[in-house]
Amino acid sequence: MNDLLGHLVVSLAGRDKDCVCAVVGISDDEGYVLIADGRIRKVESPKKKKLKHLKPIDCSPLSAEKLTNRFIREAVNEYKAMQETV
Repeated sequence: MNDLLGHLVVSLAGRDKDCVCAVVGISDDEGYVLIADGRIRKVESPKKKKLKHLKPIDCSPLSAEKLTNRFIREAVNEYKAMQETV
């Protein structure tokens, strides 16, 4: 589960369905991670989400030091722009 830290993921269920976010932490509860998108859900108040409701994106993980709201927003926007061109 620690290998997901810093990866971009797509939410598969809930209010934030189809939202691209970054994994910013690992929860104490088994099978949960903390996600943030840097815009609506900030790094300071991440959302607790079950792993089965997330789909990892095949891209290089974000550096743990750079998990700031701005850096996550830029990474998400870059990913969305790349998806629009495909």
